[in-house]
Amino acid sequence: MRLSPEVIAAMQQLALEQRRLLGERAPWHVGDVAWGLRQHEGRESEWRIRLWVEDGRVVAWSWLKQDGRDLLEHDVHSEHLHLLDEILAEPAARVAFAFEDDGECRAVLARHGFTKPQEPMHYLVRDLAEPPPEAPPLPDGFTLRTVSQDDVPERVSIHREVWAPSRVTESSFAQVRAEWPYRESLDCVVEAPDGRFAAYCLCWPDDENRVGELEPVGTRPEFRRRGLGAAVCAFALRRLYEEGGRQAIVYCATEPACALYESVGFRIHATLVGYSRY
Repeated sequence: MRLSPEVIAAMQQLALEQRRLLGERAPWHVGDVAWGLRQHEGRESEWRIRLWVEDGRVVAWSWLKQDGRDLLEHDVHSEHLHLLDEILAEPAARVAFAFEDDGECRAVLARHGFTKPQEPMHYLVRDLAEPPPEAPPLPDGFTLRTVSQDDVPERVSIHREVWAPSRVTESSFAQVRAEWPYRESLDCVVEAPDGRFAAYCLCWPDDENRVGELEPVGTRPEFRRRGLGAAVCAFALRRLYEEGGRQAIVYCATEPACALYESVGFRIHATLVGYSRY
C-alpha cells in the first residue's frame, strides 16, 4: 500500500484507540508513527504497509521494512488478535516483535518460526499527576528553550551527529514538522554558548489520552556527562505538563539510556523483544 496521509492517519487512529484501551501497555504512540514514517525521504520503496479494515475502521496494520533487516512491525487491536496469524505469515519478514511477557503473541510468533530473541527494548512510563520538578541548573552559558523554523539546520545537525549514520535531512525533518501531532513548543533543546544545540528531546503529544512520548532524545558526544540529557528531558516533561499531558512514555535499549530516563522519574514496565527466524 502506498504511503499517504490517509494511511498515516489510519495507523495513528489505531494507536489512539489502543492507548485508550491498554494504557501504558499500548504498543504504539501516535508520535511513533509520525516519526517513523516521516523522518526519512525516499524510503517508501523499501516498505510494505498493509491495513486490515473491519466495519470501516482499521483494526490492524503491518509495516515490513525491506532494507536489509526485514523487520515486521505491527499493531493489532486487542479485540482482533486472531489477525496475528495472517500478519505473521508474511514470507519476507525475518524479525517480528512481542512483549517479553506476552505468551499469546509469542506463541503465534513461534508458529511462524520467529523464535530466536534479539536485543530487547524497554518501555518506560512516568506519571505527571503533579507538575514535574524544574530542570536542574545548567552550566554557565547553556540555556533551555524550544525550537522555531529558523533552527531547523542546527536541529537536523545535532540529530545527524548523535545518530550517525542518519538519513534525516532538512527536507525530511520538514516532513516531520508538518506531520500531526508535532509541535514546536514540545521540541526542546539545550543551546550551548556558541549557539550549537548540545542536547535535544522531541516530545510528541497525544491530547486525547494525555500521554506524551519522548522520541528521539540525544546529546552531542562532546557535551555528554554534564547532565544536559537529563536537563532537556526534565524541561520537556515540564512543557508537556503545561500543555495538558498527564503521563509520559519513552523507550530505551542501553543501560546508560535507561539510567538517564530513570533519573528523571521514569520506570520500566515492559520489555519488547524482536524474534528472528531463518
